[in-house]
Amino acid sequence: MFRYAILAREEEPRVRRAALVDKPRVEIADVLISTFTESGVIEVVLQALREIGCNDLRERFAKDTSEGSPTSASKYGDIMKVETTGASMQTAQQDYLDFSGARASHAMAETDLIEMNNYKSVIKNAAGKKGVDPALIAAMISRSCRAGKTLSGGWGCWDEKRQKYNTYGLMQIDVNPKGGGHTPKGSWDSEEHLCQAIDILIRFITRIRQKYPQWSKEEQLKGGIAAYNAGDGNIGPGKDVDSKTTNGDYANDIVARAQWYKSNGGF
Repeated sequence: MFRYAILAREEEPRVRRAALVDKPRVEIADVLISTFTESGVIEVVLQALREIGCNDLRERFAKDTSEGSPTSASKYGDIMKVETTGASMQTAQQDYLDFSGARASHAMAETDLIEMNNYKSVIKNAAGKKGVDPALIAAMISRSCRAGKTLSGGWGCWDEKRQKYNTYGLMQIDVNPKGGGHTPKGSWDSEEHLCQAIDILIRFITRIRQKYPQWSKEEQLKGGIAAYNAGDGNIGPGKDVDSKTTNGDYANDIVARAQWYKSNGGF
């Protein structure tokens, strides 16, 4: 079934039938790597396993390949080791879910996957340049704008008082002069925009590190994610970093979505 899922691919490049049928696994692996390259073959295999319903094998493959990746544990912490309670019921109700927690976060991340794949290359490029996990960036985009689906020309969060939008881009940077006051760089879905937003995230992670040096790297990462939403002045000293974030779950929801994108989304 796996062979036929590969052969049924409509995207280029494609594999010839003769290259796969009745071939041993080692030769098939060589063909896939030579066709899709070492960096691209992982996503192709994950998609094929998903299409044929081999979810357990898909999860093991994603885990094995991500652990060998230089971004599986960035210098800011390993997203897979961050503790999370997932989405609140208030956030889960965006998708009319009747459950909350990590399960809800995973469901919402999966809902956004098709649209998220449109930005996969720019996410990976920007994340690679900045030394952060691309799965985290995908999760922040999922939470911020549902992979672009909630935006109006790249803008979000309409402010009735200002009669202007307060946020911009896939990662919804705060452009309100009374808030973050950031001046957007690049188009809303560009690598330049993502690099700007990631720089903002890194600044918040750094501030949390300086503020709470006794926290573990993963706790500081989670605190930095929360600070991206609520500001570093609203984080701590306790480790309930979401006490003042949107819906009281911003960091926990994003961490859970990131863990899903890392394990199942090919990020």
